[in-house]
Amino acid sequence: MDQVVAFTLRGPLAHFRRPDTLGTHATYPFIPRTTLRGLIAAVLGLDGSELLPAEGRTGVTLRGPVRTVAQELSLHGKKWVGAGTNDSLHRPTSIELVVNPHYRAFYAGPRLKELAKRLQSRQSVYHTYLGSAFCLTVPDDPRITPAEPLPDGVERITCETVVPSAAVARLDLTAGRSYARVGGVSINHLGGRRFRGTVAVIYDPQGGPVSFAPMARGAEAFWEFRQVPGEGVVCFW
Repeated sequence: MDQVVAFTLRGPLAHFRRPDTLGTHATYPFIPRTTLRGLIAAVLGLDGSELLPAEGRTGVTLRGPVRTVAQELSLHGKKWVGAGTNDSLHRPTSIELVVNPHYRAFYAGPRLKELAKRLQSRQSVYHTYLGSAFCLTVPDDPRITPAEPLPDGVERITCETVVPSAAVARLDLTAGRSYARVGGVSINHLGGRRFRGTVAVIYDPQGGPVSFAPMARGAEAFWEFRQVPGEGVVCFW
């Protein structure tokens, strides 16, 4: 049986900037896959030229409702279009912030035991933050636990984590529960500011599980569902 690392991330604020927003900075509603992989790489001490191995998979559970606010900040070096070469300009910029983010994160892949040891010792080579440097966080409550892959052919899944829409054949709609979809979430970080592939993700904005009929897994499937004791069903991708 494979093992995974589970740990908690939380803080007063987070900002996971959507790359398609320029004049104003909108945020993803939860920590994206590439950001979570970057945080894990920071704990392990991987720099820009050494990425987390591609076979490493992650998952994230929302432990509370998604709440955002808009705030205007004066950001150093942000210029108006056509402002010339003056990089010292402080331009008022409206940004969207996630308030009181709280996540349970999961990782399965290479260097798992090293990651768990560092998390248990509260050690990190580089700073860890929730999307932006002014949103510092310290990973907490880590544990290594076995994870059993769900068998093929399961007709219904109640998943505690966010789920790529490509893995969902049909959502189960029940009274009192709502689902949301966020698109344009990057899949792979190639280094620097280069990314490849995007996906839409389904989640419960109140922080609850997602119930659905899964798509049949084919050769193109980049996700896997595993039963994690004490955590429920987790989607790794």
